[in-house]
Amino acid sequence: MSLVSLRRYIVGRTGIYGLVLALILTGVVAIGTRTTAAKSVGELLDRLQDPDGPVMVVSHKGDWRNYPENSLPGIQAAIDMGVDIVEIDIQRTSDGVLVLMHDSSLDRTTNGTGNVSGKTLAQIKALKLREGQGGGGAVLTNETVPTLAEAMNLMKGKVLVNLDKGWDLRDQIWDVLVSTGTENQGIFKSNAPNSTVDAWLDSKSPRPLYAAVVQDSDIGIVDGLLTGAQPDMYELIFDSESDAVIAPANVNKISNANKRIWINTLWASLAANHTDAGSLIDPESGWGWVINKGATIIQTDYSRELINYLNLREPLLAGWAPRDVGAVALTGSSGYRDGQFTLSAAGYDIWTAADEFHYVYQPVEGDVTIVARVLHQDATNGWAKAGVMIRETLDADSKFADVVVTPSNGISFQRRVSTGQNLSNTTGYYDSVPGGVSEFVKLVRSGDTFTGYKSADGVSWTQIGSPVALPMNSAVYVGLAATSHNAAALGISTFDRVAIEAASPYETATVSLRQGAGYSEAADAHILEYSTYSGRNTGGHELFEATTYRGTAEDEKHALLRFGLPASIPSDAIVTSAQLRIKLIGTRNGMAGKTVNLREVLEAWEEGTGTGIDGEAVSGVSWNNRPAYGSVSLDKRTIHNVRNGWYTFNVTDLVQAWLGGGKANYGVVLLEDPVVLSPGAKDFASSEYSDEESRPSLVITYRLP
Repeated sequence: MSLVSLRRYIVGRTGIYGLVLALILTGVVAIGTRTTAAKSVGELLDRLQDPDGPVMVVSHKGDWRNYPENSLPGIQAAIDMGVDIVEIDIQRTSDGVLVLMHDSSLDRTTNGTGNVSGKTLAQIKALKLREGQGGGGAVLTNETVPTLAEAMNLMKGKVLVNLDKGWDLRDQIWDVLVSTGTENQGIFKSNAPNSTVDAWLDSKSPRPLYAAVVQDSDIGIVDGLLTGAQPDMYELIFDSESDAVIAPANVNKISNANKRIWINTLWASLAANHTDAGSLIDPESGWGWVINKGATIIQTDYSRELINYLNLREPLLAGWAPRDVGAVALTGSSGYRDGQFTLSAAGYDIWTAADEFHYVYQPVEGDVTIVARVLHQDATNGWAKAGVMIRETLDADSKFADVVVTPSNGISFQRRVSTGQNLSNTTGYYDSVPGGVSEFVKLVRSGDTFTGYKSADGVSWTQIGSPVALPMNSAVYVGLAATSHNAAALGISTFDRVAIEAASPYETATVSLRQGAGYSEAADAHILEYSTYSGRNTGGHELFEATTYRGTAEDEKHALLRFGLPASIPSDAIVTSAQLRIKLIGTRNGMAGKTVNLREVLEAWEEGTGTGIDGEAVSGVSWNNRPAYGSVSLDKRTIHNVRNGWYTFNVTDLVQAWLGGGKANYGVVLLEDPVVLSPGAKDFASSEYSDEESRPSLVITYRLP
């Protein structure tokens, strides 16, 4: 089929399903996907005004872990990470110039002494900034103290700016924003009463962005602000979980006004000990806890790690499929957000005779090139690996070639040239060069010749070793691979600037199936083993539930889902990716993480109309009449306890079989296997959920033969 006729084919069927089922021409390949983390200020402002949108990340004092705090390089590094907001601190010199400095004193962060207010700009510019957060032992750098104007010019059009310590200087700060053309980027903040705030905001055009800072001692200002000045966001500060400011009554009041809630996880007294430090050990107890409490903006000293965590809460980009390859001991996962792919991976290694790693991939035929930048890699082992791969099959012992970054051993070009080859017992199957995180890696296939490269900027490339002869099938799997090289630990790797380009590209289409206007062929229900409810149906409830509620052997819950496939997808279509996406709305009776397996359903079942989380005695599927399931887990995910997180299951092979007629489409089931005997059921949005965007979806990307 020609490109023109395929385009007509797609357009001719898009209208059938309106906005709910969209068929999208991706042009030069689902394979042609290029990603970037850059966001425009317009996009950030739209996100800020959407309280139901993604959690926004505030980088406290820029990337001070790698550069001096409040420095221009630190600000740029935070922008490059993909943060939404950069926090800066503002002081005024003796000659009236606004500069970036957290303390009123110069002593901690520079080689100077005395107060900022007692020095001229020229005197301050003669000083050097110390590394990180400074202090007497911190090394001096060549960086100088930036002016507010210099900082705003750097951030112009790139990021929103939290203007801390600036309320008393607000008029002069506003003048700087006007002179630099950044009026729509600066966020003013205070705990001032409504009358003061409203009058000042009204005096400026355009009206400035504003954050109200609220703790228990001034919680009384909230009602007046909600109806008066109407801040864009509310920064809540609390040192106890029982503080009124974080109680549901106050949080819901703000959320119901469609305003974002900002919480700081910098140190214990700001968020009742739910801190960055704790989040690095258990992100569910820190960042996850504040999200469950309603946070939609989080200020952190660990921007990269928070972004990784948030990336993993989002579904993969359409056209990509996730899979654990080999006998990994811990379940991996992956997600995509703002141009970044993040993989959470265990695995012994990509080496020996059988690999263990997490893979995010696309099927491709013929010659192909894949490029990516490795933004982050956890140092779970000096030989942990993250990079790009071309693989003949998804079996653990498959032929492959890859270019991978390691924490301690540079960048390697690896290959297995025959199926099952034990690389530990051979030589000549890898080449390495110095390098690491933040570098680009590239792998090129031309016929049966594979060549690996690395680059600092994605423009000038260094070849790694020599081109290698590696006979492979024309059809291969191309993507991003990561292993922790530590079977007992999950490691995080993040990539951006990902591009797959095929020498003979083909057109693909993506279909997103979700219950709503124009599509009514989705069905779901959960069934309950517990004897009191085993005959009940839940098909009409807005949630479906999986995993045990009480944590007892007789209390399993299975969730069944089915999507009718539209006739617009040809039966001979080649499915390149099929993702089942479900959204966690909450948990009941416990917070333990639980692994959910996906299996094929082998018999017909009826959704039914039963309502209530424990169902009703009406017709439809129940535990007592449940259908038979396949015995093999097709995919699995560990479900945590933080609401509004997406979980993606790979159903590519199953959807292909449904389309081709090899199997009847009775849907899939989600269940614990083995059952974890700890309380806590996971509640997901069903096809009856009020917010259509949160309902389950089946996202199918395909091409024609």
